[in-house]
Amino acid sequence: GVQPGTQELAPNKSALRSRGAIRIISWVGFQMIGQGGRVFVQSTEPPEFELLGTEPDLIVVDFPNSRLHSKNDGLRLETGWFPTAVLWIEAKQLKSNVTRVFIKLREVVAYDVRQEDNYVFLDFRAPKGPVTAPSISTSRAEQ
Repeated sequence: GVQPGTQELAPNKSALRSRGAIRIISWVGFQMIGQGGRVFVQSTEPPEFELLGTEPDLIVVDFPNSRLHSKNDGLRLETGWFPTAVLWIEAKQLKSNVTRVFIKLREVVAYDVRQEDNYVFLDFRAPKGPVTAPSISTSRAEQ
């Protein structure tokens, strides 16, 4: 499976380089570590980042001076099928060379943030409530 630190290139990507002062966000991913889960973001250089205050169950992280490698890197990762605190992760490219990563939680839980080399890791605590898979909406099931 996916393991930052042992597989340094994101799946199906060749080595990337920063574009001047702009870092390339090459991998936004999820690992089922512990009962809370881990979200990670890989950049071509050690990333700058800022946590933004929003809703209690929504973590928003800005990466200034960065660009997503491709539009596919911004696709939503539906992680709610795993029994962890993280429901989904989504990255958006803002026009001001800021990449914004949204992390939606099942419930408010504590988490640790750390940077290691070209990665930022967010490690979440286990949810206290029961963990159930998300329901499939009628409109989505009919598509």
